Amino acid sequence: MDASSQTGQPKKWKLSGEKEEGGSMSLIKLPDVLIEQIISFLPTKDAIRTSILSKRWEYLWTSLPELKFIQGMNETRCSFVTAVDRALILRGPADLKQFLLLFRGLEQLDDASRVNRWITAMLRRNVEELILRLSNYKELSLPRSLFISATLTYLDIIVPCIFKVPSTVCLSSLRTLRLQCVVFSDDCSTQQLFSGCPVLEDLILGECSWGNCKFVSICAPKLLSLEIDEDIELCPKGSDGCQIMIFGVNLTNFYYSGEFRNHYCFNNSSVNEAHIFHCSNEKSRHMSYGFNKLLGGLSSVKTLATNSDSLEVIQTHATELLTQMPLLNYLTTLKLEAEEVVPCSKALLRMLGNCPCLQTLIFFQEINLSSDDANDDGVLEPLPPCFLTSLKQIEVHAFYGDKNNLCAIKILLKNAMVLEKMILTCMHSFVGGSEKKKDVNKQLSDLPKGSESCEVVLV
Repeated sequence: MDASSQTGQPKKWKLSGEKEEGGSMSLIKLPDVLIEQIISFLPTKDAIRTSILSKRWEYLWTSLPELKFIQGMNETRCSFVTAVDRALILRGPADLKQFLLLFRGLEQLDDASRVNRWITAMLRRNVEELILRLSNYKELSLPRSLFISATLTYLDIIVPCIFKVPSTVCLSSLRTLRLQCVVFSDDCSTQQLFSGCPVLEDLILGECSWGNCKFVSICAPKLLSLEIDEDIELCPKGSDGCQIMIFGVNLTNFYYSGEFRNHYCFNNSSVNEAHIFHCSNEKSRHMSYGFNKLLGGLSSVKTLATNSDSLEVIQTHATELLTQMPLLNYLTTLKLEAEEVVPCSKALLRMLGNCPCLQTLIFFQEINLSSDDANDDGVLEPLPPCFLTSLKQIEVHAFYGDKNNLCAIKILLKNAMVLEKMILTCMHSFVGGSEKKKDVNKQLSDLPKGSESCEVVLV
């Protein structure tokens, strides 16, 4: 055991030198594989700088499997371009796992072609993961070789401009595609992009604009997860939006956040879990139909998370929209979320009435049921069938213990005939402390229960 181990002091590392003092060890004596691992934790530009530390270290960085170039806030275009060009020349033709490029300084006319040369150089190195963060483009034409790469497995592009796609797309190994802030140019090329990814498993579309499109189909037989986050500023108001048909026989997870201006339809849906959130103060009839149409395509869903805003979109308009709300025969878990409470109890009860096999109901918000939703005997009208046959657990994650909360809890406990457990999570703003909790507990225990075996837990 050396001196440093006996004293409990960490070893002091030196870069080089023949003489070692006390517990010092020389980094230069480490094997190449370990030095390469240490260098791999550094930003690419810092990793390249290690080449001046020792003759032996001069080219160790060239074996790094990842190159990440991020233009600093105060870094000039000239400095950044020089660094990238030099690195690509010195690294040589070895294969590359990942290339990340964040380039904000697109100031000159040849910058777009320069970026394309960098991308082409990476594709020649059989890059597997390509991440692009570019700005100041009006229109983006990436190299054609990108769209026929046989090695790309992950493609992540954030470019706020018109996204041009060539007529031929064959990304035979691509499993994850993430596009953000892009403007799809037309129906044909957009559809060509999605159909050219035969093994695609994850598709993420964030704040993309469909304004130039009328009808697009997303056909990806291996698709497992689809996430769409629409920017409300990019949705042209007054238009009928775009019709997006989704063919995904293996699709299991779906996430949507937006205004329902564009209509999404599922063909042979197998989605198990869905998240659908309306994010706008506007509640138009067009949006109401969009929400109903979206739900109608998710008939196989087992777990659904939505928000009060989505339900309010339906409730704001004519009664026929409530009656047209689709059946969710396989839904077993429903989660309701909201930033604020909105009056949508009619839409909620209609949805519950269309979920005959619901087992778990979770509120991440205050419950907005009131005595107006029940008759004089406290029975809900209409009474959702799941309250009689399948609803086993109710969770309330925003319980304040006030009069409105207790009224809603009373209605749920009285009507849920097979309920086994109700979990109430007190908010930090729960007024009254321990004495208040004792009083609320007593009130809860005195409430009539449709299910005698139901346990009420106050957390």
